[in-house]
Amino acid sequence: MHVLFPVVPFADIGRPAMGVGLLIAEAREAGHSAEAVYLNIDLAARIGLVPYQRIATNFPPNLLIGEWLFAAELFGDDIASPEDFIRDILLPHLGDDREIYAAMRQIRTLLPDYLEACVAEILARRPDVVGFSTVFHQTCACLALARRLKALPDPPVVVFGGANCEGEMGWQLIRSFPWIDHVCSGEADISFPLLLDRLSGRREPGPIPGVLDQGSAEAPLRSQGVTQMDRLPFPDFDDYFSRLAQSPLAGQFQGHLVFETSRGCWWGAKHHCTFCGLNGDTMAFRSKSPDRAFDEITWLARRHKASRVGCVDNILDMKYVTTLFPRLAEAGYHLDLFYEVKSNLRLDQLRQMRAGGVTQIQPGIESFSDRVLKLIDKGCTGFQNIQLMRWCRELGIEVAWNVLSGFPGEEPEEYAAMARLIPRLAHLDPPCSCGMLRLDRFSPFHSRAEDFGIRRMRPARAYFYVYPLGRRELSRLAYFFDFDHASGCDPASYVRPVQAAVTEWRNACFAPEGRPVLDAEFGPDGVTIRDSRAVATAPRHRLTGLAAQLYALCDSTASIAGLAHATGQPEPRVEAALADLDRARLVARQGERVLALAVFRIRPPTLQAESHAVPEPAVA
Repeated sequence: MHVLFPVVPFADIGRPAMGVGLLIAEAREAGHSAEAVYLNIDLAARIGLVPYQRIATNFPPNLLIGEWLFAAELFGDDIASPEDFIRDILLPHLGDDREIYAAMRQIRTLLPDYLEACVAEILARRPDVVGFSTVFHQTCACLALARRLKALPDPPVVVFGGANCEGEMGWQLIRSFPWIDHVCSGEADISFPLLLDRLSGRREPGPIPGVLDQGSAEAPLRSQGVTQMDRLPFPDFDDYFSRLAQSPLAGQFQGHLVFETSRGCWWGAKHHCTFCGLNGDTMAFRSKSPDRAFDEITWLARRHKASRVGCVDNILDMKYVTTLFPRLAEAGYHLDLFYEVKSNLRLDQLRQMRAGGVTQIQPGIESFSDRVLKLIDKGCTGFQNIQLMRWCRELGIEVAWNVLSGFPGEEPEEYAAMARLIPRLAHLDPPCSCGMLRLDRFSPFHSRAEDFGIRRMRPARAYFYVYPLGRRELSRLAYFFDFDHASGCDPASYVRPVQAAVTEWRNACFAPEGRPVLDAEFGPDGVTIRDSRAVATAPRHRLTGLAAQLYALCDSTASIAGLAHATGQPEPRVEAALADLDRARLVARQGERVLALAVFRIRPPTLQAESHAVPEPAVA
């Protein structure tokens, strides 16, 4: 059988679709022919790179902008008008962004011709099966295209899969939209090739775990997940790079690679972060061997002549720090790697990662409040988050992160304290955004809402403006939800100072004159600190004697008692020296704990080999 995977809007055009690349390779291994057509690149060429990518990557996904744009091609006048959608859904979140609102209106007028062109291209490739992968806001685009295909005299088989089809979401999709023939729920590496075999007559009819057929009354059995990651084929991204090379957008940006080295989350398997819904039913952590990971990354980079490579894993397998990254460094590959990590990494680990090519990480910082971090089960402290950011700034690793707020049970004072702290961090990477808790399906906040004081959980408001379905149906279809706090609190009322501080932080970072600095250079006689932050008490500080010794020891979180022991000085003298550093805004303090804030550009000799006398206790 010949399988075609249309990659539809609003998938990010900056990279290939990981799941599609894998399924192509897996279908071929099973003896079928397969290819992808990146139709998202075509729409971006029609409407412009900037408006497309703003919709695809810049706006909160729970606003469902991409879904609403295609919904009219499904439901006609049964969905909200542009005026209603903009007024009720977008204005409260995006403000008066007239440029994007005008672009949205224009895009809707282009979609009928665009979809007809998509149908024509799909038919020209003569597929037996068309596989739609829907993630975030791709469902309506998939549905609109699938409906047109099934209206043809001799239609192909239509199969849906992807994150938007997991669990009861997939069950509701196939019940609500009869032009879907089959849905693959959960990991489809095993189930999809089996479905192809069944459709081609090479397998007897019968149920396949994870596959739901049109007309089935019950939800599918859970799909069989991959247990041996090394047995997966290398993903096939040839169709993405060839499509991009032929597009009018080819000269405007360079696509980057993606790769996968693990699935699930080893931290989530022990302590599920309460707001995270990323893993669904597949939390169990599985990873590729270091040798396999090395072979795959380097093969992809050579094949596509790419140096920018992003990992799609939810969390870094820590064994790679001493295996994969040293091997990449030794082999001399000059890659720019991205990984999601846990924030309590040590400096020596970050050094090994940087040597192996890691230039950007997403550590899931979320907050600088210990109480908030404990509330959401992050397994780290606020000071660990800050010291990670300092070390990354020292090593040239970009930190991508967000401030989150609005968690049930949080205290307003935590945000007042964060607002006071943030101006001292202006020399570090600012958050990408500062937003409220988004209630996602599969998160503990969703599955155990009552336990966390969450009341009146309902589909996010935007769903009612996109799908003409009842509340019960939308509750099964939705991934994003709105809710009320049982306490009746209004987080917006106490988060505003943090939001204002973050805005100032971002403005300072991206100012034409360059971002602020707080750099420390240690020498034999002390340390010199340069400070250009807005809160600087002086442009230059010179520390000697005990002050310099303490500052070096505060490279990682220290306690007053620990510092007194390490320096052999009485606690009152240590306290007095720390008070001077605090008044100069060169450190952060929380009770008995203290952390240096400057980036160590020239390290003291005693710290060159990661010698922290009084490290912060590990968080279990």
